[in-house]
Amino acid sequence: MITYAVGLNADGSVKQVEILEYRETYGYEIRDPAWRKQFVGKTAASPVKLNKDITNITGATLSSKHLTDGVRRVLAVYDTMLKGLPGVGR
Repeated sequence: MITYAVGLNADGSVKQVEILEYRETYGYEIRDPAWRKQFVGKTAASPVKLNKDITNITGATLSSKHLTDGVRRVLAVYDTMLKGLPGVGR
């Protein structure tokens, strides 16, 4: 289980990804700020795919995949449900 937060800019792009709690034995490398910085600027239109525009971490493949998939889902929710709401996505 990974508890994380995805901060979005007003335009729906990723501002920051933070790992709040990491409970796994392996894969802790996803906490590295340099690796998480790959998500900055990504939008729902970006691929946000491991080994495509997000580099995998050897030894942390599952954690890398799960976090990447989670960020992609957050972006999809913003794009499909929140973008047009008043006060959101200006």
